[in-house]
Amino acid sequence: MTVVVNESRKKRARIATATHVAGCRMDLKVRDFAAMAADEPEIAGGTNEGPSPLEYVTAGLAACQLVTVTKIADAMGFAYADLAVDAEADVVFRAARGAMSPIPRFSEARLLVRMRSPETAERIADLEALVEERCPVSNLFLDAGLPPKVDWSIEPIA
Repeated sequence: MTVVVNESRKKRARIATATHVAGCRMDLKVRDFAAMAADEPEIAGGTNEGPSPLEYVTAGLAACQLVTVTKIADAMGFAYADLAVDAEADVVFRAARGAMSPIPRFSEARLLVRMRSPETAERIADLEALVEERCPVSNLFLDAGLPPKVDWSIEPIA
């Protein structure tokens, strides 16, 4: 299946700034949006005043997958309703040199794409394949040797 995508866009940088507040607490600024809090949970030395950076990465994976599904589905004329994406990313801790605490690393990432759709199994398979190929954050995980495991749960509707 051919999907027409606007490839004429010029390369654009994505810019974010993290500003230290106190301890592990920071404010994140992107474009003209209000600052977002980021922090570590208390068990990791923070004050739990916002999601951790690893939680933001996990949320970014879910959000990117959802945006990719909507853009491709719309380009395909694919009918859907009640779209949601759940993301889970497991973290393992590896020993660090010296007295530093262990270093957290992602070890596995899983996505569950949930929607309702009247589309055929063939069209659903086409959508899944195109999304797997195009999601930038999923591809970031893939390039790091950690391809997300993606399951699709599609409830049929008339």
